[in-house]
Amino acid sequence: MGVEKEEFFIHPTTELDENVIIGKNTKIWHFSHIMKNTIIGKDCNLGQNVVAGPDVCIGNGCKIQNNVSLYKGVTLEEDVFCGPSMVFTNVFNPRSHIKRMDEARPTLVKKGASLGANCTIVCGVIIGKYAFVGAGAVVTKDVPDYALVMGNPAQQKGWVCECGEKLNQAFTCPVCGKIIKQESASLAFVDLAAQQQRILPQIEKNIKTVLKHGKYIMGPEVIELEKRLADFAQVCHAVTCASGTDALLMVLMAYGIGPGDAVFTTPFTFIATAEVIKLLGATPVFVDVDPATFNISVTKLEASVKKVSQAGQLNPKAVIPVDLFGLPCDYDQINQIASIHDLIVIEDAAQSFGAEYKGRMAGSLGHAGCTSFFPAKPLGCYGDGGAIFTESDDVADKLESIRVHGKGNNKYDNIRLGINGRLDTLQAAILLPKLEIFHQELEARRNVAKIYTQLLSPRKNFLILPEVFSGIKSAWAQYSLLAPDKETRAHIQDMMKEKDIPIAVYYPMPLHLQGAFADMGYEKGDFPVSEDVSSRIFSVPMHPYLSKEDQLRICKILL
Repeated sequence: MGVEKEEFFIHPTTELDENVIIGKNTKIWHFSHIMKNTIIGKDCNLGQNVVAGPDVCIGNGCKIQNNVSLYKGVTLEEDVFCGPSMVFTNVFNPRSHIKRMDEARPTLVKKGASLGANCTIVCGVIIGKYAFVGAGAVVTKDVPDYALVMGNPAQQKGWVCECGEKLNQAFTCPVCGKIIKQESASLAFVDLAAQQQRILPQIEKNIKTVLKHGKYIMGPEVIELEKRLADFAQVCHAVTCASGTDALLMVLMAYGIGPGDAVFTTPFTFIATAEVIKLLGATPVFVDVDPATFNISVTKLEASVKKVSQAGQLNPKAVIPVDLFGLPCDYDQINQIASIHDLIVIEDAAQSFGAEYKGRMAGSLGHAGCTSFFPAKPLGCYGDGGAIFTESDDVADKLESIRVHGKGNNKYDNIRLGINGRLDTLQAAILLPKLEIFHQELEARRNVAKIYTQLLSPRKNFLILPEVFSGIKSAWAQYSLLAPDKETRAHIQDMMKEKDIPIAVYYPMPLHLQGAFADMGYEKGDFPVSEDVSSRIFSVPMHPYLSKEDQLRICKILL
C-alpha cells in the first residue's frame, strides 16, 4: 500500500488486495473488498459491503454508500457521491457463458456528481460535473454538467447547482444564489449519440453479422431494408442507393429525362435537387416558394409550366417538389397540374421521410419519391445513403439496373448507361434498427416541435413560426423560424453563439443566384420570396432527444 495504515481507517472485516493505494483520512467500513491496483484518494468514505477494483480510480473526497460495486473501467473524480446500492455496469450485453471483459467500456463520473440510491449507470457513459442522477434512474447516455436526470431511461428534468439545489429558469440557485453559466452544458444541433446509445447493441450485432457473412455489397440486409422501407412508405417498391443525390439522379435517368427537357423545381433548397437536372443536360426551371410553407408555390408552378409550354423551346417533362424541413408540399394541387400538362412528379422527400399527407406517406406522393439517409436526416445512416419509392414495376426494374452500371442479366451485360449507386450492406445494417424506433422518434420530434411552438407563441409578432396544415404531419427535419430582417437574424446568431447554442441557416443563398446556375440568366429579384426567406431564416436544434429544459434554454434567448 502507498501510505502508512495509520493514516486511514480500515475495518478489520475489509479485505485489501495487493498494490492498493489509499489516501489520508479515508475510511473503509465493514465487509468491503478493495481489489488490486485500485487507487482511492484522501478524505473518502466507503460504506459497508463496497467492492472496488481491480484498476479502479477513486478521487479525493468521494462518498460511496453501502452495497456499491465499482469494477474495472470506472473512474470517479473528486467529491463524487454514490448512493446506497447504486450500480455500475462494465459490460453492455453480459452473458454468463460468454467472456466479454475485453469489451468492457470505461465509465467516467466527473467532479461533484451525485448518483442516487439504486440508480444504474450503464457502462461507457460520462456523468458531467455536479450532475445529479435521481434515485432508481437508469443512465444510458452521457449526462451534461449540472444536469438533473431521472427515470428509465434517464431523461433530463432540469439543472442543479453545485450545492445540489435545482436551478430556476434563470439558471440561478434559489438557495445559495449562484448562477451557473449555461455554457457549462453544450447542446447538439442533432443528437446522434443519444440515439446510438439507445440502439447500440442491435447496431453492433448487425455489424458483426455483416462482418461474418462478408457480403458487403447488396447483402441480405439491403434486401430486408428495401422490403421494410416499402412497407413503411406504403408503396410496392423501395430501391436503395448510395445517396439522396443518386436517388434523384437515378429517377431522372429511369424516366429518360435529358437535353431539351424542362424540370420544374424550387430555388430554395439544397443544390442536389437542381444539380442532377443539369448533370443530365436537362434544364432546371425554378419556381418561387410559398411564403407560409417555403415549399414550391402551386400557383406559380402552373404559371411557369404554361409559360415554358407556350415558349416552345423546352419540353416540360417533370416537376420535383421539395418537402422542405419535413413538410410535404401540396400534392393534390401539384398532381392535378402534372396530370393536365403530362408531367412526371418526383417527390424530393430527403427531409420528409416519415411525414404524412392526407393519410399517405412521404415518398408515395408522386410518380416516384426520393429520400436521403444522410446522418442528420430524420432517418439517417452513418455515412451516405438514399432510397427511391415507386409503385411502377417497370421503373423499379430500371432503377435496379441503373444503380449497377445499367446491368442486364449480369454485371457484364450492360443494357443501358448507369452509375455505381448501390447502398453499402453495412449502412443497411445500421438503418434496420433505426427504422425499428423511427415511429417513436417521429412522435418525439412532433412533441419537440409542439413545445417550441408553445414556448415561442408569445413572440409571434416578432418571429414567424412554422405551420403545419390540416391533414399533414411533418417529419420535422428542422424547426425553422423567420426573423424580422437579416440584421435581427445576425443578432440572434451572435446571442446563440455566446450561449454555446448551435443554430443553422438553411439556405443562405437561393440556387438561382449561385455560380453553378449563372449560365441560366437568372437575376436578383426573379424569385423574391425565396430571396427574402433566405435572408431571414434560421433553424434551432431539433431531434427526438431534445429535453424541454434545453428547449427552455434556447427559447429564453428568443423571448
